[in-house]
Amino acid sequence: MLLRKRPDWSRRLPRPLTIPGIMTLRTLADLRTLIEKHLPAHCRSRTISGFVAERLAEAARGDDTAGATVPHVIILALESVPCRATRH
Repeated sequence: MLLRKRPDWSRRLPRPLTIPGIMTLRTLADLRTLIEKHLPAHCRSRTISGFVAERLAEAARGDDTAGATVPHVIILALESVPCRATRH
């Protein structure tokens, strides 16, 4: 039986992302909060959101955090939500 690594939601993103007036995303936990609490239900139900959630979970289990960040930036752009990379 293959054991899966426990998710580490405290992992830092390669670069923080700022969504003006909403939040600054610094960790995988911040990305998860964005999806669960700030995206409208119609956005969360889209196929792309499922893809993004899968990348996020994989990053929490040890994959590259950029693999979770890039899809989030894409989904934010599709929803016309301004976001920008910030310095650490």
